Parts: sequence; C-alpha cells; structure tokens
Amino acid sequence: MMRSEVVISDEVDFNDIDCSVISAIATPPGRGAVGIVRISGKDALEVFGKIFRLTGTVSPKKNPVKNAYPQHKWESHRMYYGQIFTGSLSSDEYVDEVMACPMLAPRSYTREDVIEIYAHGGMSTLHGVLNATLNNGARLALPGEFTKRAFLNGRINLTQAEAVMDLISAQTDAARRAGLRQLGGGLSKCITKGRDNLLVWLAHIELSIDYPEHEAEAMNREAILHEGTEWLANMSALLKTADLGKVLREGVKTAILGRPNVGKSTLLNAILGEDRAIVHEIPGTTRDVLTEQVQLGDVVLRLMDTAGIRTTDDPIESIGVDKSYEAAKDAELVLYVMDRSMPPAAADMEILSKLKGKHVLVVLNKCDLPADNLWDTFLNDLTTIFNGKNVAVFSISAQSRMGLDILYEKIQHDFIKGMFFEEAETDIITRERHKILLEMAISHVTRGMDEFRLGIAEDLVSIRLREAYTALGEILGLEVNDDIVDRIFSEFCVGK
Repeated sequence: MMRSEVVISDEVDFNDIDCSVISAIATPPGRGAVGIVRISGKDALEVFGKIFRLTGTVSPKKNPVKNAYPQHKWESHRMYYGQIFTGSLSSDEYVDEVMACPMLAPRSYTREDVIEIYAHGGMSTLHGVLNATLNNGARLALPGEFTKRAFLNGRINLTQAEAVMDLISAQTDAARRAGLRQLGGGLSKCITKGRDNLLVWLAHIELSIDYPEHEAEAMNREAILHEGTEWLANMSALLKTADLGKVLREGVKTAILGRPNVGKSTLLNAILGEDRAIVHEIPGTTRDVLTEQVQLGDVVLRLMDTAGIRTTDDPIESIGVDKSYEAAKDAELVLYVMDRSMPPAAADMEILSKLKGKHVLVVLNKCDLPADNLWDTFLNDLTTIFNGKNVAVFSISAQSRMGLDILYEKIQHDFIKGMFFEEAETDIITRERHKILLEMAISHVTRGMDEFRLGIAEDLVSIRLREAYTALGEILGLEVNDDIVDRIFSEFCVGK
C-alpha cells in the first residue's frame, strides 16, 4: 500500500465510527502457500491475544488458557512467530503455526489496531483461524469494511478508496498505473485545487457583498472570469479522460460482426489462442452470442462472437441475427469481418451503413488467398459512406494469424495510446460517479461565468459556484451521504 499524500483530518469524531473488532480472510479462495486473516478494531489486540501463543512458551499438545496474551505489550510492525489456538475455555485446540504482525493505531491501514495473521493457505486452515477470531470477540467484516474504516477515520479520501478497488481489479499495467496514481492522491489534488479556486471566488464575492467598503480589495468580475476560463479548460481536459478510465476499468466491448462463413469464429479463436468457437463450412453454425475476454497489451477486449447476418427463414437463426445487431449497438468497437477471396456483396455495404457512428475496423480475412478484383471499388465506396471517419481496413488471415499484430496495434492506439495516457503522469477519471459530478461542476461554473458576463447580481452567481463546489466535494467524499458511501464499498471484496 502506498502512503497516502492526503493530510489526515483532525476533525474525525471517533465516537460516530463503529469500533467493533472485524475479521476476514484477506486472500482469494483456493489453495496457496500462505493465506492472510486480517483483524481490525479498538480491541483487536485483545482478540488476538486470546488465540495466539508465542513459540517456545507452550506445547501444541498441552496449552493451558493461562498462557494466553490478551494484555501482552505487542510491538508495532514486528513479526511474531507462534501458534493459533481456538481460545475456547472448554476445548482450546491447536489450529495452525503462523507468523503475525500487529500494526498499532494510527500507523495502520484503517488507523485502528490491525493484526495480520499469515497462516498456511488451505481454506480449511484459514477458516479455522478466522473462526478462532470470531469466537473470541470479532465479527465478520462486511465487503470493503477495512477500506471504509480507512476512509471514515480520515486516512484516505473517497477517490483513494475507490482506487484500492481499481488496483485489485486491474488487469493491465496501464490500469495498475492509473490506480496507483489515484491512490497516491493525484486525482484528489487536481479536484482539491479546483475546489479551492471556487472557494476563493466565493470568498471575494461575499466580501464585496457584505463589506462594500472593502470592495476594492475583492477580485473584480474580470479577474474571476479570467481564472474561470482557465479553470474550465483544466476541468474539461480532466473530463475527457473519462472514456480512457472506462476502458482501463471495464475493457472494450467488441462485437465480431459479418455475414456467414467469413471467418468470424476463426478470428475469435485466433485472438484467444484456443478453439473456443465451433468452426464449420456449413453457414449458420453460430446461433447465439459467444462472449470471451482477452488482454491485448494494455487493452482488455470483451469479445462477442455473433451469428452471421443474413436473411433466413430459420426462426432460431433469425433470433441469432437480431442478437448480432443488438451486440453491435451495445459495442464500443466493431470488428466487421469479410472474406477477401470472394466478391464483396451488396449486403455488406447495407450492414456497414447501419454502423455509421460506431468505431469500426473492417477485417478482410483470408488474405493468404487471391483477392477478388472488385475490392478496390468496394473500399472506395466504404470510405465515402464513413467519410473517412471511425473506420479502418486490415487484411489478415485468421487461419495463419497473418496481419493480426497490425490489427492489435491499431486497437491499442485507438483505445489507450491515442487517449492522452502517458505512463503514470496523467490524472484520469475512472468512474462514472466522478464523470457525472465533474460534468455537474463544469456546467454550474460555465453558467456562472455566463451570468457574470451578462451582469447578473453576484449573489445569484455565487449560487452556481456553490453548487460546483459541492459537486467536487462529493467526488472526494467530503459532502456525500451514507447511502452512496455504503453502495461504493459494497462493491469491494470481503477482507479489503
């Protein structure tokens, strides 16, 4: 965990925060060499002391309860070697040999006393350790409750808390770098700076209204308008990164579209590197939408292999064709596959004309076979339909994988490299919540600046600026209700 760059608040009322001891398994289900059980809370050390025995002080076969350490003076951030017992007065059974690390408040993830117990990674063993904590005063943590406590205790703000989940779910280096920058406070600083600008304007407006004799000391309309123009440019540039943030978090919905028997399923198998879809010379083999996910460099594609589009009397195949169009409508990228060894059909142009406005890559399959002479005319017509925008043409062989590397480079450029992302130096909007609130703030400031230009009274303009100030505060979690906070943390895994 990176050290937070946000200053810890001194205004936290710890009486309003749930200080009960929580416990959870912090590692994924399955078998592994090591698994972690995490405990946090005001009385976490007492719970830990009831179940942990320092090695050398007791025998695993004979363990009187009197050797427990509920009041032991544990040193923070030091590893202890010992055994975990159930801590039961009636049957204090040996559970596992472990390492344990107490992290005392406030120098911990939650700013409470935290203990991490490193046990053997089998699920039965980890559940045994977890049950020992639960039977001695802890309760099972809710999803994301450790991070929620870090937020409520002022260690991190809401954007940093969301970055924790982004890091957990990151599938690419680009997503990881974006999450790390947000966790380190990059986005928070940008939003905080914009909020501070609004506060300065509001203060000067209040000064000129409440103390007319000091009006000369207040910023005039021209000064605020000048700074407002720069503010809007900076916030609008940040808003433009929302599409990239969505790609990093969710991947790119990609529909593989085309007429029957052009090689759509073969292309899917080639991209996946395995025979996932049935390939057969009989048209109409694919009847439903087949979904898979694959990582291409810093881009994750959520692939949808669709039924071949054609007019058919088969009611089942007809449903598949309808689903193909639905997939294309929902997709952010369409790979339209055509057989280059056959003459282009009028149906292809009809289908492609329905995709105007979508991000389309036309994939001419079977480039290892002689091309039909009509393709030059078809490609000229295609450029005319799309006006040269949002469409590109690639010749490949899905069977031999020829040309796929060039197609991959184009996809990565369009969805990552061409979207302002440069290593970890760019602050990125990664969530729809951020996008909506930033749009609201920009809208309020834009209207406020317009009202300033029209000479509308400053006290009315200040209402717009206060709305923007509140919207930015919601991004950071400074002005957000409990329901929204609960919903955000409910997306987390248990143990984080």
